[in-house]
Amino acid sequence: MERKNKRKNASSTAAAGSSSEAAMSEAIEPSSSAIRAIEKKPPLPLDSSSTQQVKQDVNKISQSMLIKLYNFCTRRPKANEELSVVVSMFGVHLNRRDTYTMKPKGCVSNMVILAAGKIIMEEEKETNGTVTRHIFSPQFMNKVKCDLNLSNEDSHKTWCIDDVSVFILPSKLGYEIYQCKLIFAPTLFEEHWSCYVLEPKDKTLYVLDSMRDTLSTSKKNLDDATKRRFEELLVLMSPGSTKENVSITLVYADVPRQKNIHDCGIYVLKYMEIWDGSVKWQDKTMPDYQYKEIALFRQSLLCGWVQHPKNEVREKILEAAGVWGKLS
Repeated sequence: MERKNKRKNASSTAAAGSSSEAAMSEAIEPSSSAIRAIEKKPPLPLDSSSTQQVKQDVNKISQSMLIKLYNFCTRRPKANEELSVVVSMFGVHLNRRDTYTMKPKGCVSNMVILAAGKIIMEEEKETNGTVTRHIFSPQFMNKVKCDLNLSNEDSHKTWCIDDVSVFILPSKLGYEIYQCKLIFAPTLFEEHWSCYVLEPKDKTLYVLDSMRDTLSTSKKNLDDATKRRFEELLVLMSPGSTKENVSITLVYADVPRQKNIHDCGIYVLKYMEIWDGSVKWQDKTMPDYQYKEIALFRQSLLCGWVQHPKNEVREKILEAAGVWGKLS
């Protein structure tokens, strides 16, 4: 009887040991049946309110970091950091003195306009393989303005290729400028930014000015000189063109007015980015921006340039601003 009990206890112990080993084995490496059981379980429903809250929190953090980056790049530079570079790509550079002009109510610098134009053209080239919106640097219109200061006899001297080779030669640009749909010429005149836009196909020169009222005599002279110079450009750019068949029509585009005296440069940046002459916003060819929208443009443009993957000093600036790895 005692032996039977021992055998029974031994077999019970063995069975228990076997169960224990099986449980341990199952814990380490689940059996196929266990895996199938897990797979058959329906997924837990997502808590949409929680997901939405997470997204909102991420957006708040990102916006907070963007504001921090923008404030860092637009604070008044110290004397020893005015020339420190904040944006460097596509052969153009913006230093702290330039980015400071992108602060709220700041009057944007020539270099900001030049850099914006270069970035727009290079990104279009990378995306579409061609440039349809050519944007002259502000130096082009500086040349037109300088010609106005010459004597009456010399001011009507026709441009030759040597006068404008740096602006229009395919060997310098990488494409034929006359094949572009639009040619922009941002202009700083009497401390105010405006923009001329030539449509080569229709031989129309548009004047985009967010503060145009009655024309001053000096501005009217500039408009006439610009029209004449663009007619000369068409002769130089377009095969078969002559002085007799390149008459250009000057048109003052009906664009919305700026709400203050310091946002003209931002309006010009938006012209360069989206203006194409089409009436898309009620009876206007540009939206009627509110002040908050203009302020947001300043932030998004500058922060976008700093964060651009082609910006050679991107990591350095993001680290200095304390936002490296914190922007989604």
